[in-house]
Amino acid sequence: MKKKLSLFFVMILSMLTLIGCGNNNVAQNEIKKQAAEIKFVAPDGLPAIAVAKLIKEKPEVKAGYNINYTVEKNSESLSTSVMKGEPDIAIVPSNLAAIAFNKNKEYKIAGTVGFGSFYIGSTNEKQTIDDLKGKEVYNIGKGLTPDIIARTVLKDKGVDVDKDINFSYVDGVNELAPIILSGKTQYAVIPEPALSTVQSKNEKFKVILDLNEEWKKINNSEYGYPQATIIVKKELYENNKEFVKEFLSKVKGGTKWAYSDRETLGTYCEEIGISAKKPIIMKSMDKSNIKYVDIKDSYKEYKTYFEKLNQFDPKTIGGTIPNDEIFMEK
Repeated sequence: MKKKLSLFFVMILSMLTLIGCGNNNVAQNEIKKQAAEIKFVAPDGLPAIAVAKLIKEKPEVKAGYNINYTVEKNSESLSTSVMKGEPDIAIVPSNLAAIAFNKNKEYKIAGTVGFGSFYIGSTNEKQTIDDLKGKEVYNIGKGLTPDIIARTVLKDKGVDVDKDINFSYVDGVNELAPIILSGKTQYAVIPEPALSTVQSKNEKFKVILDLNEEWKKINNSEYGYPQATIIVKKELYENNKEFVKEFLSKVKGGTKWAYSDRETLGTYCEEIGISAKKPIIMKSMDKSNIKYVDIKDSYKEYKTYFEKLNQFDPKTIGGTIPNDEIFMEK
């Protein structure tokens, strides 16, 4: 009789255990189903390099949130996606942040992952700004950030950019390096990591002007012009402040790590599909100016940047200087 009762209790206990496990699995599956899906997009190049650690390792930021990372190869696709309000968090050219805000006020600026990384270089020796006069200078995208920054800095340094310099444009950075290396041009406005790519194949190509350093001098700026801006959907920030705070903390840690372990950084970048090759990425970090700064510490930099772009052409920031609502915090 005792044996039968023992066997009965064992069977009951086993059933309860199985039921408990089943309920636990159901609960875990329910949590997964209820997890907030966060869409994060970063453009190929330095912005994606800055957050390569996050994209590769996909660390948990906060329980209940699942982040889907995308490296966008096409700048037009990135712009279209942001204007439609598709990503929850994105890294964008800083003027696009202003354009999006002026259109629908859907995103706020949380900070930057990179300040200026544009340079004017030449294959001719011992060149100065004066040597640019009367020359053809290649650049990327008329009216886009490289063009705006180059023209603004040169103008502030006394160069009549409309009369003294003949700018020729290519659609993307991938078109620029071959033109320089083929000898078609002796002068170009070029960003990292394309600069390191060119210099690795032609050591005669030297930097004439560091546009970010010149911007800092001209505008009494601490960091320079904000080149890569993190924007966060207003709704996401207002309803999930702790998550956003933790995510930005991960971003900041990732940008610091990028300088401390360049070997692994290069490997990560190749694995997540960044166009630049590992040796170039490792070399380009010296002039990449990757740096995470919260908006509350870079507020003045953005105000100066938007004012300068407005003077250049209001269309570059969506028609008007954004009011302070564009900033996540001050």
